[in-house]
Amino acid sequence: MKSGLLPLTPYEPPDPGRPARGAGTPGGQLSLDALLGDIPAQRTAARPNADLHRRQLHRVLTALLEVHTGHRPVAQVDGWLTPALRLALRDRVRVRRPRLALRRVHPCRPADDSLEVAATASAGPRVCAVAARFELDAGSWRCTTFTVLEPGTPDSA
Repeated sequence: MKSGLLPLTPYEPPDPGRPARGAGTPGGQLSLDALLGDIPAQRTAARPNADLHRRQLHRVLTALLEVHTGHRPVAQVDGWLTPALRLALRDRVRVRRPRLALRRVHPCRPADDSLEVAATASAGPRVCAVAARFELDAGSWRCTTFTVLEPGTPDSA
């Protein structure tokens, strides 16, 4: 019974010091080297040392929650904000809300120069979700997005 599969030819990986020898491929068939040639090499360098530490992240998010609830002026966190987010927080209608206590913080590093955070905060029995994104800009972390999702209200800046 014929399966339609071609037999494999024995293959040994080339020495790193010697160029790979061309193992003749049948006409119209791609070689593995041709397929892998377009894939960029994996990053081997370590992440930058300018990490935003968990304790520092907790302090910044707490301060941003205080801005959100009207218990702190935006000017006190200006150094952590991008200009666009600074304007959005300043232009927001100032309504005094119950103070939110930051509970759990879950950071994620999608890239070397960005940090995304999901967190929970509570005011008594009320719990809300907090989302933020920080980006590394000229050696300093800046918050580009900050959102508090409270039950029954549309998301805010």
